[in-house]
Amino acid sequence: MRTPGLPFSNVTRRAGLLAGVAITAAVMLAPFAQAQEVKKGGTLTVAVETDVRGFDTVKGGVLGQTGEIVLRSMQEPLLGFNKETNQPEPLLATEWSSNEDGTVWTFKLREGVKYHDGSEFDAEDVAAHYNRILDPEMKSASRSFIASIDKVVAVDKYTVEFHLKHVWMALLPYLATTSMSGPIPAKEAVEADTQNRHPIGTGPFRFVEWASGDRIVVERNPDYWNADEINLDKIVFRILPDTQTRYASLQSGEVDVIWTDRGPTIVEAEKNDNLVTLTTEGAGAAVNLLNGRKEPLSNPLLRKALAHAWNQDALVKISWQNTRPAVTHPLGQAKDCGEANYRHFDIAKAKEFVAEYLKETGKSEVPPIVMIHTTTPRGRELGEIYQQTAKAAGINLTLEPVDQSTLVARTFKGDFDITGWRIADGADMGPQLYAYVTEGSSYNLTGFNNPELDALAKKMRVAPTMEERLDMQCEMVGMMNDDGSILYRGGGRYYAFTTKRVKGVPPPYRGAVDVTRAWIDG
Repeated sequence: MRTPGLPFSNVTRRAGLLAGVAITAAVMLAPFAQAQEVKKGGTLTVAVETDVRGFDTVKGGVLGQTGEIVLRSMQEPLLGFNKETNQPEPLLATEWSSNEDGTVWTFKLREGVKYHDGSEFDAEDVAAHYNRILDPEMKSASRSFIASIDKVVAVDKYTVEFHLKHVWMALLPYLATTSMSGPIPAKEAVEADTQNRHPIGTGPFRFVEWASGDRIVVERNPDYWNADEINLDKIVFRILPDTQTRYASLQSGEVDVIWTDRGPTIVEAEKNDNLVTLTTEGAGAAVNLLNGRKEPLSNPLLRKALAHAWNQDALVKISWQNTRPAVTHPLGQAKDCGEANYRHFDIAKAKEFVAEYLKETGKSEVPPIVMIHTTTPRGRELGEIYQQTAKAAGINLTLEPVDQSTLVARTFKGDFDITGWRIADGADMGPQLYAYVTEGSSYNLTGFNNPELDALAKKMRVAPTMEERLDMQCEMVGMMNDDGSILYRGGGRYYAFTTKRVKGVPPPYRGAVDVTRAWIDG
């Protein structure tokens, strides 16, 4: 079995991987070699927007961009991923191959890797991590994304097998993700129930302190398997919810790196000659979710009315200030799905659907609808824009600001009418689309129950080629857009900013800033 661009015989696989690593390393290191010598030591301070819910794969639920930024410093996934070649690379696994039909994948693990607690990383840790996510009793939020995996078996100390229910082309990208399902914790820490607040991983930095709402501190791991690549002594992740405070702190030198998606800050920072702009184009999208599981949004006419009452272009202009693109689908540059049945802002059409809804239900007015949003400036602007456009269509929205943790918890419980959310970026968006639309999925947050869409999602999941897989993803998006349950509010374009003394920070791939290989000049 062979995936385009991925040779699977062991000999060919090793040669291809080593060549890829050599090229990547040369590209990454050349600028440093030509410019100046990398310096060791020092503390880097990174300003992030929100606190983290937790680092345990099950108890933490979802990471969000802040959690992913922090967790990358402490834990590692099985594979790396090269965004330039769109191919996986060795990390905790050094080589891999599949059987002929692509349903059993064998991974050889890196030997001699230690966890922060001194225990040795081995196949039992990998198997325990993934089998825990796959166990229905655990109710992991990540389970739906990797449900194509049947089981993970530790063959021997340094060999692990992934047994799939069917051919699944997203396996390697998902073993490289740094969102909640990818980074592999120490089995002992999970069993001791300490992982959520005191994460133990194989990463370049180890946990020191977590002062909720203020900071998370990590220090250099002296036993890291790739220690020569690590330059900093310590990283302090400052939790600064206010965007202007983050930006002012960067300007003053109080912090060295900031993540932000606020349009005004981005526009201002890009003009600042004292700062370095890091940006990437990606997939995924910020979205509004409409809860079709309960009244009144269980009625498709009302969802379609609200879809046409949503003005993505206005939000992109007002809130993002055109720093993110308006989109009709979340596939990014992987595939152009065209309009994909996208319901554009059209108050006249929204009013038509409202009239149909009132006629069908016999109501004299649309029942009250509540939108929850974060207490951030971005969340407030989102709510206010939607409230105004919905009102123009004859729909009254009540806004309820909540903190990030509350919003996530309520969304997963289905305790919302409309909520702000994010379809995370990914090298392959298929697992996310599948999780968002299939019945029984923990991520079917809006209540899709369309048998035709469900069947298409299952067909997409087992597609034997990437071309067929992407074509079916576009078909899925078209049906999702027609339903009106998921409304886009800007596609995947990501920004981070550093001071000029900070070196070695790559653009924020998938929206998360990776500061693990950073160093400080002066």
